[in-house]
Amino acid sequence: MRRAADFLVLLLLSSALLLGCGGRGDAAFGAACQQDQDCTHGLCVGGVHGDGPVCTKSCATGTDCPRGWSCSGVTQSNVLVCSHGAATPFGDGSQ
Repeated sequence: MRRAADFLVLLLLSSALLLGCGGRGDAAFGAACQQDQDCTHGLCVGGVHGDGPVCTKSCATGTDCPRGWSCSGVTQSNVLVCSHGAATPFGDGSQ
């Protein structure tokens, strides 16, 4: 049941990003950023790779993330994102 709820949240967030959050930038996954609009995937999150914010993407499992990244970083909106390194207790860490 929890996975279904997580999937629904991700779906709603993705829809909101596509419909109303403005344009997307050119910054690639893992690149330094200042705001969501800088990133090709539309998510600029701090603490997922070093101290500063980097471009990342939402995920449901570790297989949604590149090698060396896990699905575990949690945003203020309680959305799972790809985070560099081992999974946190909030994610599943499957790769």
